[in-house]
Amino acid sequence: MRTEREDAELLDLDVATAITRGLLLAGGPRQALFTEAAIAACHQAERAGLGAYPLSFVARHVRAGGFTAALDLREPAPGEQARELVRDWIRAAAASGLDVSRELLFARWLAQVAALIALRRRTREAAR
Repeated sequence: MRTEREDAELLDLDVATAITRGLLLAGGPRQALFTEAAIAACHQAERAGLGAYPLSFVARHVRAGGFTAALDLREPAPGEQARELVRDWIRAAAASGLDVSRELLFARWLAQVAALIALRRRTREAAR
């Protein structure tokens, strides 16, 4: 059984489905949410021009107000492509049902993706 994936394989991963499954199901789906799906989300965010700070803002918003408050954000991220990407992720999370533990788990996942974005950016800048 292969346990590693190449970046190219992760580019086509259905992150929204991984979010819903990972929030609903412990074990493998939850592990995939915080590993492959987080890395794939990082790549998607970078392609959409989404930086770490806006995603961290959304994570804090989810932590404070839950899925409903996050869905009510008029502009969860700057830029149309980034905004739609974040909305898709929030909708996928909300599809798991309103539950404080799932909301906190999703906020933690968003923060992890933001950290990956920041790490990749710092690594690229250091390599220059």
